[in-house]
Amino acid sequence: MGLTFEFDRKEILGQGAYGPVFAGKWNNIDVAVKRIQLHDLLGDREESTMKDLDHQNVIKLYAVEEDENFKYLILERGLGTVNDYCEDKYNGKVPAEPAALYQMADGLSYIHGRGLVHRDISTGNVLFVLCGDEVVMKIADFGFCKPASENGSFSMSEGAKGTRRFLAPELLRIMGNRNEKPRGKITSDIFSLGCLFFVFLTKGIHPFSDGSIHTISLNILGNNQFLGSLEEKRATLPYALPLIQGMIEADPEKRLTLENVKDSLKLYIGA
Repeated sequence: MGLTFEFDRKEILGQGAYGPVFAGKWNNIDVAVKRIQLHDLLGDREESTMKDLDHQNVIKLYAVEEDENFKYLILERGLGTVNDYCEDKYNGKVPAEPAALYQMADGLSYIHGRGLVHRDISTGNVLFVLCGDEVVMKIADFGFCKPASENGSFSMSEGAKGTRRFLAPELLRIMGNRNEKPRGKITSDIFSLGCLFFVFLTKGIHPFSDGSIHTISLNILGNNQFLGSLEEKRATLPYALPLIQGMIEADPEKRLTLENVKDSLKLYIGA
């Protein structure tokens, strides 16, 4: 049986954890097509994870097809990523800032509620998606996602994964010590989301950057925060700085919960 979709190998939308993502058409709608190797265990895990997810702030998996060489995940297509927005490559509609932050937190809260840790919350993995007449934020790329236990811990047998400049300090320490493979905590995603909030609100500035992307990991490890660019916006975003500071707390046990985050943001979106 032939494939029921089309995709353009020359139009690459991005690179997922385990395969490229192409622009495509399926059932007469624009989609993203993620191509992964057949019988790839991690790719199979991504497929099974996404089949079990259904939330307004999580990218939808429409279908899965395969040929003799590859498996294809047919996904909801975004208009652009937060990274595109920060680099002025996406200039379309954007939700109001408190609503955008709430939508990102709500998507991640849903993922955690399904007993999963995402492990790669970053500017490349949150998309602007057109839903009817509105543009909403949706979390994408579940290539590094894995199950967490009831107490929020997860296996680190294969080491730390994710986009380095968004990794929590406890994960960076594990990445630097190949002999250390303790269990990770789901709160590492909250640290990553706090960094993402800051980058989104400042349109490209990282809360641990002293002007160079090369020192971000060292600054995260040393808890050297550079928050001045957001302090300048306190008059219009009074909630943002204390919220983000609570999310990027160095001690994973002291970080704000996602329920705390959502409750704070509700006050500013009229929810």
